[in-house]
Amino acid sequence: MTDFLWLERPDEIAAACARWLRAGALALDTEFVFERTFRPRLGLVQVAAPGEIALVDTVLLPDLSALRPVLEAEAVTKVVHAGSGDVDVLRRAAGAAPRPLFDTQIAAAFAGLGAGLSYAALVELLAGVTLAKHETRTDWMRRPLTPDQLRYAAEDVEHLLGVAAELERRLARLGRLEWAREDSLELVAGEAEPGPETALRRLRGLDRLSGRARRIACELALWREREAERLDLARPFLLRDETLLALARRPGATAAELAKLPGYEARRHAEHAGLWLAALASARAAADRPGTAPAPRPARPAVPLERLKRVGHALAEAVARRAGTLELAPELILSRRQRDRLLRAWDGAAPLSSGLTGWRRELLAAAVDAAAE
Repeated sequence: MTDFLWLERPDEIAAACARWLRAGALALDTEFVFERTFRPRLGLVQVAAPGEIALVDTVLLPDLSALRPVLEAEAVTKVVHAGSGDVDVLRRAAGAAPRPLFDTQIAAAFAGLGAGLSYAALVELLAGVTLAKHETRTDWMRRPLTPDQLRYAAEDVEHLLGVAAELERRLARLGRLEWAREDSLELVAGEAEPGPETALRRLRGLDRLSGRARRIACELALWREREAERLDLARPFLLRDETLLALARRPGATAAELAKLPGYEARRHAEHAGLWLAALASARAAADRPGTAPAPRPARPAVPLERLKRVGHALAEAVARRAGTLELAPELILSRRQRDRLLRAWDGAAPLSSGLTGWRRELLAAAVDAAAE
């Protein structure tokens, strides 16, 4: 079994952080549960430094503020694999997101090894080690953890620094190391605590509503956000998107009719359905209140839609050609979401490439502007 330190006391993690601040790089991973809760519940943090693996028991030691100086230390590169979830839970638990950051899944894609590689596949490919992945759906909040769970957790960081070093060597030869570093840091750019507007963006199908129904849906979405946080319940377990939209469209609803709404599941929703009716009444009253601001709609593009469609098609083709020369997937060079964001922000006067940043601007500017002509 992989040797590791088990840290469960403040003095133990303080001593470990003092050591980790002297390391040039740290491997990080987290184990959390999130299926039913409003936010993920952090059960374990795994850290690997040269010559050391540590497992931090975040059930007994929920305050991880001692980790903050390590997470923010510019001289210590934090290595993760597919780390967007890890970044979010660490930011909430320790008050800081890890940076500088190097994500080995992103790096492997730029190295031409394939997009979306799992950690186990990458370790087998680069280190020749086959990992047992039989604890992926365990409950990390339960104590004590079994020997198999502890071994699995330790293995998740045991090979990460070695894999990262090999990927850095390959990317340096290809001239793509900064690409991986820049895209890894984008994982840190998310919101620490999303605001109310995020609740509206999260509601799928809101753009299909208009007028009063749209205002009601917005009020219900904001209520769902507050209530789900209060109950510490995942949003779909409280009220699914399709059910929320159906409620917003209905001129009236009774308790007997709720079970017939799309998305309703008795085992999940029966105990909360009474809350829906009260929330719906409040949402209708707010929507009808004089002076209520109209529900927000996506901003209209400055460029005519027909031109945007034409330019978007040309842009996709240009990106595909450039990706082909690099033997990389087009989505890695400029994803569809990035293309859409670029086009939405374009005013038609400035060069389309002005919306690009970093290595993408250097690589794609000429092709992007040619596509916009």
